Amino acid sequence: MEVDFSKIKLVVWDLDDTFWSGTLSEEGISGIDSNIDLVKRLTDIGIVNSICSKNDEDQTIEKLKELGVEDFFVFKSIDWTPKGKRISAMIKDMGLRNVNVLFLDDNPVNRNEALHYCEGLMAADPNEVLPPLKEWAAVQEPKDLAHKRLKQYQVLETKVKSRNEFSSNLEFLYSTETVVEIKKDCLAQIDRIHELIHRTNQLNYTKKRISREELEAILKDQSYNTGYVTVKDKFGDYGIVGFFAIKDNIAEHFLFSCRAIGQGVEQWVFSTLGYPQLEVKGEVITKLEIVPPPDWINRTSGGKAEEQGATQPSAGSKILFKGPCDLSILASYLQYKGEVIEEFTYLGPLRHNEVEHHNHSENYLNLPFLGESDRKLLVDECIFNDPGMFTTRMFDRDLDIIFLSTLHEPHLAIYRRKGSNLKVAFGEWTGDLTDPSKWDSIISGAQYNYMNKFSREYLEEFAGKYEYLGPLDEKGYVENLKVLMNKISPKTHLCLILGSEIEYEGKTTPAYVNRAEKHKKFNDAIREFVSGNSRLHLINITDYIEGQDSFSDNINHFQRKVYFQMSQRVRDIIAEITGVKFREISPFKRYLKKLGAKYTTSINRNAWYYPLVAKLFHRFADK
Repeated sequence: MEVDFSKIKLVVWDLDDTFWSGTLSEEGISGIDSNIDLVKRLTDIGIVNSICSKNDEDQTIEKLKELGVEDFFVFKSIDWTPKGKRISAMIKDMGLRNVNVLFLDDNPVNRNEALHYCEGLMAADPNEVLPPLKEWAAVQEPKDLAHKRLKQYQVLETKVKSRNEFSSNLEFLYSTETVVEIKKDCLAQIDRIHELIHRTNQLNYTKKRISREELEAILKDQSYNTGYVTVKDKFGDYGIVGFFAIKDNIAEHFLFSCRAIGQGVEQWVFSTLGYPQLEVKGEVITKLEIVPPPDWINRTSGGKAEEQGATQPSAGSKILFKGPCDLSILASYLQYKGEVIEEFTYLGPLRHNEVEHHNHSENYLNLPFLGESDRKLLVDECIFNDPGMFTTRMFDRDLDIIFLSTLHEPHLAIYRRKGSNLKVAFGEWTGDLTDPSKWDSIISGAQYNYMNKFSREYLEEFAGKYEYLGPLDEKGYVENLKVLMNKISPKTHLCLILGSEIEYEGKTTPAYVNRAEKHKKFNDAIREFVSGNSRLHLINITDYIEGQDSFSDNINHFQRKVYFQMSQRVRDIIAEITGVKFREISPFKRYLKKLGAKYTTSINRNAWYYPLVAKLFHRFADK
């Protein structure tokens, strides 16, 4: 194949009968001086070298040291497994693109396998490519005699190995002690900035290639806000990795080196600059969002997350209960000294409607991160929404445990605003707000409407702007859980409360038909996701159901005894994670709770005043 040498940023070498003569594991090898010289010359030019070989690693490393070139290779992959996936992982870890990588291997099977896993890769027979590559390298200017690029990838290699020691990428990021600075003396760094403009692709959002003279004119123009970005962390100093040029709040240039991939640097700069307008050209590896800057960057104190209290919270730990009002019954049994945050169903002060859908994953993962204009639109156009539902404490960095109900997930419908990515979950999935055949029952309340004052005119308008996507399935919820685990603090444990797998046999509404079967599908998917993760815990309601007498009025509502038994498991989980001991509840308080249970189970749970009455009894008993 034809190889464009000017595009090469990385050369991946096979060893046996490619870099050296012979087979190391058989008859032995002899070095090829011209190849050794080429590796050193490429390093001087600024092109890095790596190895993908089928050999014994220890024996290979010793031989490379004998030849005096071991330190010239980074991200060495030496084992007996197929090469395609290894090369793909190597390129990803190095933050490079396939089209900028040359793979040299004398075996066509290895080359074809690499091409299968790495579309766009330059894979070539060394006998054909090495002679012209050596000629090309000999006439190139050695721009990196200090081997800065090699050293930067050595730092990155150390960082990647360290990352694999952490249970999550977010936990690793908090451990890195990353420091990002925006500096303004751009003219002094014009050559490096110009190089970035022309070399960056994966994190170059505008893709504008300009001459050095054009760049100099921009840097001297006082109407532009320009700056370059430097990054360092506990692994090393990455130098200048980014540049921006903004005029009239429009980013004409916004770009970052591949060395910054995965650290959140581009988002930190975008947020710190106040979210300038940005027209993204072509593909980029990271999407920018209107969210606060990543708070693992420029932290005032360093160290691993667990050293800052991730695994040993104090007696003053912070716990969040998030879900339907039933969780308030469970939470009422806790005599906990730390801070307890409750995000339950509430009565919206704006429209006096019942707001519980803020506790659905589609909402709490997206709504808190919207800009003001999108928030206003979703409140104005969706009368069932409330301004208070756009905030949550789930993402507090000092939160120790979240107790999160999963009962909303298969129950609510999801809607998307036409022509946009704005989505909101609301209402029972059987009550499609965009279906005219449902409107009479929604308006009358026969289809539960959460105390919203819907009219036919409003529903017609809503149906013109929004489309019904149906309820979330178990696969979608697991994907949302993955996002949630990356968004919450690495010190935060998540405890999921699973739905009943025993069917309620009493009278029920269409939205609850066959709900036990649906719960089981969700629960099985959740169990598989949770398996092996020490930050994830489960409470299975089914374990506490003794029969139909355990239910109240549907499959999601239970007698007080069930919640009390569940609360003991909650206490155990809190004690296990925080080491906090609980006060025992006095006999008099137990009597008050029993009295409250008797009364609150006799009133209509769907009544707007139910959460208020229930909480009154719970709080009175806690005094």
